[in-house]
This record gives sequence, C-alpha cells and structure tokens, in this order.
Amino acid sequence: MDSKAEVFADGMGEITLSGGMVRIDLVSLSPSKQDAEGKPQLEFRQRIVMPPDGFLRSFSAMEDLVKKLVDAGVVKTRDGQEITATKAAEIPEPPKSPNF
Repeated sequence: MDSKAEVFADGMGEITLSGGMVRIDLVSLSPSKQDAEGKPQLEFRQRIVMPPDGFLRSFSAMEDLVKKLVDAGVVKTRDGQEITATKAAEIPEPPKSPNF
C-alpha cells in the first residue's frame, strides 16, 4: 500500500485570495501558548494553496458533508444556520498571517 502524509488541524485560520490563488491557513491549538483566560491559542501549521475553481469544488463538497452531518444529527441547526457542538464563541481567533 502507498504511504500518504496525513495532516491534522483544529480548523482553518485565514482564507485569502492572493495572486489569483486561494490560500487556506490550517491552525491547531498550541500546547504551550495561552490567551489571557488560559485557553490554548491557535497557531499556524500549514497552508493549502489552490486555484479558485478547486476551492469552489472543495466548498461544494464541504456543503454536502454539512448537510449529511445535519441529517445524521451530528450537528444541529439554529435559526437556519448550522452550528457544531463547539460554540463558535469558544474558538479563539486565528493568528493573523504576516504574508497578507
């Protein structure tokens, strides 16, 4: 079997369009850096760079998965918007990229 690299991220930080390419920063919770409230900070880990049409195909695939998660009861809707078990307010702000 062919060995492939696997990347883990706690989420996406900045998503920007620069030079005609979509750049998605992947972030993870820091094991050592904390905010003023003692919660782990998000740190940049890796970047995905893709053309806009690839981003749109990926976005469509993510929308399809969200619908399946809602149908399966993994996430619930409130006021017509999808929410996860983790409240958006509990997720720290992603770090700002010095590249943009």
